[in-house]
Amino acid sequence: MEKRIEAIWNGDRLIQDFGMKLEEAREGYARVSVSVQERFLNAHDIGHGVLVFAVADAAFAISVNTKVDAVGAQYNMNVIRASKPGETITAESKVVHAGRQSIVVELTVTGEDGRLIAKGQATALPLPMKR
Repeated sequence: MEKRIEAIWNGDRLIQDFGMKLEEAREGYARVSVSVQERFLNAHDIGHGVLVFAVADAAFAISVNTKVDAVGAQYNMNVIRASKPGETITAESKVVHAGRQSIVVELTVTGEDGRLIAKGQATALPLPMKR
C-alpha cells in the first residue's frame, strides 16, 4: 500500500473502530467494505444510516487524499435500500473533478448481492501546503 494511503487509513480512528477493510485504492479511487454487525443496527433491526455514510466517507477520504491533503466540505447521499444484518456492504468513491479549489467525487454503496444501497456525491477542499 502506498505510504500516503497507508497513513490516511491507519490514522483514521473511526475506520479502525468500525473494522472497515480497504479493498482497493489508487489515485482518485477507493473501495472500502464493512460488516453490518449487530452493534450497527438501528431500532428497526437494519443497518444504521450512519454506518452507510461512514463507509462511504472512508472511501471518499482515501480517494481524495491519494494525491493532496483534503477535507470533506459537502455531502449529498440518498439511501435507497436498507443494509441487512450480517452482510458486508461496500462503498466506492471515484473522483470526477480534481481542481485547485475543490475535488468532487461520486459515491456508491452496495450490498453483498450487488443491490444499490446508497448513491451520492461529495466535495472536498484541498488543504494549504504545510510549511
